[in-house]
Amino acid sequence: MTTAFLLADHVQRAAATLSPGDAVMLGPDVRLTCEGLERLAGQARVPLAFTARSRERMAASAEVLAQAHARGEPIYGLTTGFGPHVCYSADEESHQQGAGLIAHLAAGWGPMAEPALVRAALIVRSQALAQGASGIQPQAAQALLDLLAKGVVPAIPCVGSVGASGDLIPLAHAARVLMGDGEVITESGRIPAAQALREAGLVPLPLSGRDALALVNGTAFMTGYAALALARAERLVALAEKLTGWIYRLLGARAQALDPRLHHARGHPGQSRSAVNILAEAERHGPWEDPSRPLQEVYSIRCAPQFLGACRDQLDHARALIEREINGVNDNPVIAIEDAFDATAQGKLDSPGAPSVLHGGNFQGQQIAFACDAINTALVQVGLLVERQIDVLVNPDLNGKAPLLLAWQPGATSGVAGAQITASAIAAEMRHHGLPAANATIPTNGRNQDVVSMGTLASRMAFDQTDRLAAILAIGSICAAQLNFLRAQGRAPGKVAQAPPWMLPFEPFKLDRPLHKDIERLAQAWLSLA
Repeated sequence: MTTAFLLADHVQRAAATLSPGDAVMLGPDVRLTCEGLERLAGQARVPLAFTARSRERMAASAEVLAQAHARGEPIYGLTTGFGPHVCYSADEESHQQGAGLIAHLAAGWGPMAEPALVRAALIVRSQALAQGASGIQPQAAQALLDLLAKGVVPAIPCVGSVGASGDLIPLAHAARVLMGDGEVITESGRIPAAQALREAGLVPLPLSGRDALALVNGTAFMTGYAALALARAERLVALAEKLTGWIYRLLGARAQALDPRLHHARGHPGQSRSAVNILAEAERHGPWEDPSRPLQEVYSIRCAPQFLGACRDQLDHARALIEREINGVNDNPVIAIEDAFDATAQGKLDSPGAPSVLHGGNFQGQQIAFACDAINTALVQVGLLVERQIDVLVNPDLNGKAPLLLAWQPGATSGVAGAQITASAIAAEMRHHGLPAANATIPTNGRNQDVVSMGTLASRMAFDQTDRLAAILAIGSICAAQLNFLRAQGRAPGKVAQAPPWMLPFEPFKLDRPLHKDIERLAQAWLSLA
């Protein structure tokens, strides 16, 4: 018997771990969150099912489309060509029209997207189809769920979408696999899709022009990237707050900068949350203030709640945009069935002459582009903040007279010098990759796509920034641990602060040693869901 896990609203932040036979439900009566999507996409096999309401709506929209076609209504991709070829008639053979669409879009360039990102894109596209406004044949939508349930991961090149008519090129590589073409990613490499389908017990599916278009004409690739970037970004901001609290304790910094009354007076919710989180870490083991410290610390310490809180507010805004997109309809055309829209909002069809096939631009990815630029900006700022906190930890003028660069014997040893330089280099990379993409339009597609969102570029950039920030946080934590070690060994003045439970095992050092693997290990652990 199928168990439904409804991944609902902001309160329920993560999907339950699935056991065999469980299925996550998709449909207009289910709301997927970024964390829920990340949890699902991280599993090799993802059993999904459409809710009863979703199945009813998909069948109804397919019927409405068929009736409009029978009446002779012009329908993009069904009676017309694609893109700038809309002025020309479609191939009389619908399946040839679909095959041609997928074939010409199977371009792209660059490395293949990681399996988790591919699964995220397939889940997001399935949730869009599950809204029942695409006109896709239910069996074509079900084919996507079958891929996910069987652990079949299409090989999708990362570069190729300009975020205009959705993610045509990346999603075409997924649709191609449904047809038995293209390649699939396995643990041992890439294999032909036909072989992968056969081994999974699946049969290639011919796609009509409309079904092919419904699979590729959406924002799923950029939105999948965006959702995973958002989920990772929020974990890293929380980690930056914990690291800051540990630094407060190590330094003995004044508690007034974290007083809840101070932050409540300003009124920004993110700032108040960050102050509470930093304070909780600072006072984990009781009082910590050192009255000999300056009344006011440098900004990277004293103003950390303001910086990190502003980043939290930025991420909250991005979340709202991304989760609306995950659970919305981003097709063209959109099929209007009787209950497709809220009557008080976007107009229930109530006039006999109203069109049932609505042509427009819901596939445009501008909202996701803006959301991901917001994520990117926030991540860069956190990275720059932590890089300055590292400087505080290694500087005798700021760290309570501990040895320069936390060396066991300055001159004979160099301590964390190489690690700090690495943090500075990563911060520079973050700043370089922090430029906005949402207004980097470049006309293409024979002047049809004359303005584009670059949402896919924005989402990929935001996702990649999480890797960089995790590494800077790892270096900051290593420096905090090394300072604590020097105090415990009597090589630096000041109180020893017990390492917090979130800090993974790290071996401090007397003689210099390579820290590359430590940085990599900590960063990867903090990026994961474990």
